[in-house]
Amino acid sequence: MRRITTTQLAALVDQLSDRDHAILADLQRTLVLTGAHLQRLHFDHVNHNSRARDRCRVLDRLTQRGLVSTLDRRIGGVRAGSAGHVYTLTPAGRRYLALQRDQASPPRSRRFHTPSAPFLNHALAISDTYVSLTEASRHHEFQVATFTTEPVCWQPTETGRDLKPDAYTVLATPTYRDCWWLEIDRATESLPKISRKCRAYLDFLTHGGVGPHNVPPRILFTTPDTDRSNAIKKVITKLASPETQHVINVTTHADAPKFLITELFNP
Repeated sequence: MRRITTTQLAALVDQLSDRDHAILADLQRTLVLTGAHLQRLHFDHVNHNSRARDRCRVLDRLTQRGLVSTLDRRIGGVRAGSAGHVYTLTPAGRRYLALQRDQASPPRSRRFHTPSAPFLNHALAISDTYVSLTEASRHHEFQVATFTTEPVCWQPTETGRDLKPDAYTVLATPTYRDCWWLEIDRATESLPKISRKCRAYLDFLTHGGVGPHNVPPRILFTTPDTDRSNAIKKVITKLASPETQHVINVTTHADAPKFLITELFNP
């Protein structure tokens, strides 16, 4: 792919719509999104019969302009069609966003290559959490004020070893903000490793540590099923004291939006 000059990127500012900019921002925020994700995020207001066509048209245009690319791997196989394509920002797309925001251009990087299946599935599970929360915000009086993924959401500690949550989110009502570090568990890590993660979080927070907004976030593990949730809950019970028992929470992937919304409105 040929390199797009800064002058060419600057010329795009007046050519892209607000929705185009929102799509690019969401791809930067989450690293990867499927066509289905992007349709849920940015085309829900379009007539049902036109959504897929409009989504394809917009994403094809952003791809042709060199701002977005698709990975070689498709989610759901051929039958998923274009909804199964996985999209990511190109280096030019990242430079364009920096230019639009009057930020320093990011270091020159190579094209994002298709990662391994486990890495991609985990990244898409994180993205699905963001998409589900955004959809839920349309029907409840809150906003997804912040959502960042790794490595942006990693938190330095005094020990020199970063806390490495999968995502950090802030949900906000007009009167309250709820901060969370998210661990999107795929049941691929051993329980001893989960225990070490939980201990690191508790050690950090009980010694005065705070998160990106100078507030100590709570932690939510989301899991594939209730059996895995129960197993992690047992790990947390062994580590937590009465004062910290509500710091780390567990629910399933499917129930995570409902859990976070309930906590937001019942602090």
